[in-house]
Amino acid sequence: MTEAPGSVGGHVPPHRSDLVLSDLSSDGLEDYFRVVVRGFHGEYNAEDMEPFLALIDPDRAFGFRAGDRWVTTTLSLPRTMSVPGGSIPIAAVTDVTVAPAFRRRGLLTKMMRHQLSGLAEPVSVLWATESLIYGRFGYGQLSRRLSLSGLTREMDFLPEVDLGSGSTDEVDQQTFLAAAPALREAITAGRPGLMSRDDRWWRDVLNDPERHRGGAGPLRFALHFADDGRPDGFASFRVKRESSQTDLGREVIINELEGDNPQAYAALWRWLLDLDLVRAFSKGSAPVDEPLLHLVRNPRMIKAELTDGAYARINDVPAALQARRYAADVDLVLQVVDDFLTDRGGVFRLAGGADGATVTPTDRSPDLTVTSRQLASLYLGAVPARELAAAGVLGDHDPAVIGRFDRAFGTERAAYCHDFF
Repeated sequence: MTEAPGSVGGHVPPHRSDLVLSDLSSDGLEDYFRVVVRGFHGEYNAEDMEPFLALIDPDRAFGFRAGDRWVTTTLSLPRTMSVPGGSIPIAAVTDVTVAPAFRRRGLLTKMMRHQLSGLAEPVSVLWATESLIYGRFGYGQLSRRLSLSGLTREMDFLPEVDLGSGSTDEVDQQTFLAAAPALREAITAGRPGLMSRDDRWWRDVLNDPERHRGGAGPLRFALHFADDGRPDGFASFRVKRESSQTDLGREVIINELEGDNPQAYAALWRWLLDLDLVRAFSKGSAPVDEPLLHLVRNPRMIKAELTDGAYARINDVPAALQARRYAADVDLVLQVVDDFLTDRGGVFRLAGGADGATVTPTDRSPDLTVTSRQLASLYLGAVPARELAAAGVLGDHDPAVIGRFDRAFGTERAAYCHDFF
């Protein structure tokens, strides 16, 4: 058999490859996701991947192919995200990869433009492995988050902390799932940025392959029960035998902790911090207004590191701004400059308040001009306009407009996205 010129064993060198933008077919999932996993330097395991693959709609996945092999990938998943006073459909963008030999060819830019141009959802959200990349596509910080850690012996609570009269107990996964989804759904409504979870998403969130545990034990579960026996809080956690924070004992790693009242929330923290043989704790992701910081006698003993959270892009300005409610009456003209998809920008009048808003194109002069990247950060109040103004990146503006904007876009609780995807 004669090989094609310029190939070895049928492998065509990257510089001689013809690249074709292609959609994923339902019978090609394994080949596609082997490339995705390799792109993040992992090892493909079909059993580990099964809960995530159950979420995939092949019509929303594509990439460039060189012959019969994928060299770039990206996909999106339909989800719903909480916003002040409501919710909005979003596209959860994930699994963005470019093979090393095919970098610096503009393939990522072409994929992003193709993807964003075809999305029906007014907002797209992603987690940025390399945060430097996505700003040029109009993505900005939707939320910020904290990572928390400390020694349990330093976590005495203030005497005024009310732990209620209920109790916390460890439960199996089946019992946990009988209570946690409904609790989380109610809690989600009060925290902008949280993603909805149906049964498939819960299955993926609780997927717990041993090789992904980082040396810790399996995922465990706890429920808090109110005085009347009703579940009113939940936690998922694991315990690691060796802690990087101390040589004196184990570390409890808190994955998720929620309560529908302050007493349940505090009681769950207290139960976890008091586990026998545990001398340290960590929580890799928490909202910036994490209540634990106000429960302990000595908050200095909590190591709290601020980092970026999820990133978002506003693909349909009127639909996105009309989906949320506003903390104060607002009537201003906003110019949105979108350098990546120019037809998505424009000048819009935003008028509304606590009961909703209307957003309409207008010929009036703008009160405030923002880029699509800045609008994404302003959308849920994660970054107030006054911070951008203080940094000198908003251009000419009236300070009174900034004040009106921030009062309207302010939120009762800080924006936070817990789910990685």
